[in-house]
Amino acid sequence: MTDTTDEPVAVILAGGQGSRLWPISRDRRPKQFQPVVGDRPLLTSTIERLSEIVDPSRIHVSTRARFADAARATLGPVPPENLILEEDPAGPATAFALSIATLAHRYGNAPALIAPSDHLITEDDAFNQASRDMLTQLGTSPESMLVLGAEPGGFDGSLGYIHTQGEGGPVEVITSFYEKPDPATIDELGDAGSLYWNTACYGVRVQQACDAYRAAMPLIFDGIERFAADRPDVNGYRGAAIGGHELYPLIAAGMECLVVPRQLGWSDIGTWRRLERVLSDEVVQSTVLALQLESDDVLVASMDGRPVVTLGASNLIVVTHEDAVYVLDKNRAMNAGSLEQLRALLAATTREDLL
Repeated sequence: MTDTTDEPVAVILAGGQGSRLWPISRDRRPKQFQPVVGDRPLLTSTIERLSEIVDPSRIHVSTRARFADAARATLGPVPPENLILEEDPAGPATAFALSIATLAHRYGNAPALIAPSDHLITEDDAFNQASRDMLTQLGTSPESMLVLGAEPGGFDGSLGYIHTQGEGGPVEVITSFYEKPDPATIDELGDAGSLYWNTACYGVRVQQACDAYRAAMPLIFDGIERFAADRPDVNGYRGAAIGGHELYPLIAAGMECLVVPRQLGWSDIGTWRRLERVLSDEVVQSTVLALQLESDDVLVASMDGRPVVTLGASNLIVVTHEDAVYVLDKNRAMNAGSLEQLRALLAATTREDLL
C-alpha cells in the first residue's frame, strides 16, 4: 500500500468488446477507443470529465491486455502504468474486483469513483456535480455503495433499472436492481416507488468494497488481491472469473446500496438504435460531414473523418475506417446473428484485420 490519503481515486472500465456496434467497434479497437460521437474517443472524453474531480495521476483504466495499445493511445494525462489488465474477457464483476483490489493496494481505503468508458454524457456539469455529491456522501455513509441513477427519458428494455421506495431527497435507498425488464414490470414498479436508469457509475470506499468481495467469494478474491499486488499494468490477470453483475457480491455481503438520482444527459450507446437516437439529437452533432440527398433512414458513422455522401439510399448503415468501408442493411445490422455470420465469413478470409 503506497497511499492512505482521503484524496479520491477513480477507475474507468474499458474492457468491453462492443460487439453489438461492429463494425464501429473492431476486434483490436472497440468503441471506447473510437470517436463514435464527435471528434474524440469515448475513453478520452471520460478521462477529461473525471479529471475535473480526480487528479489524473490517480485515475486508472481497466481493460483487456489485447487492447493495451489502443488504451495507451487515448490515456492523455493518465500515466500508462495506471492500466489494469486482464488477459481474457472475464466479465464486469471480475474487472470490478481487479479494480478495487488494485486501488486498495495503492491507496488504502480511499473514496473511489468507478465509471464505464463508453457512455455518452452531454451535460458534464450535472454529471460532475453528481460525482462530487457521491464522494461527499461517502464521507457520511462510508460503508455504503453509491450508484448514479439517471431519471428515465422513456422505456428502454435493453437497459438496467434501479428501484427505490420513492422517498425522495438527494439520496434514496435501493430496494432492487432489474436488468432489461419488460414494460409490464416497469409499469408495476413505477406504481410502487421510483425508477432510475442504472448508469453503472459508482462511488465506494475501496476497502469496504474489498471486504464485501472477500466475504462473498474469499478464494477467488484472494487470487485477485495477490495479482493486484504484483504490477497489474505489466501482465494481464489470468485467474478465476466472477460471474454475474458487479454489484451482486456487494449485495450478498450485506452492503447498503444507495442511489444519487439526477436529471442528466446520459446515454449508453451500446446498440445501433441508441446510437441513432443520439446522433439525431440536436444536442449532439457529429463533426463529420454526412451529406444525404433523397436518402431515407441512413446512419453514417465515419471513424476516420472522411465525408460520406449518399444519393437515393435507404435503410443503410455506413461505417468508414482508415482501412475499410462497411455498408450494411440497417435491419440486418441490428440482428446479432447476421453480424456474427458476416464476421465468420471475414474470419475465414485472409483479412481477419477487418474484424
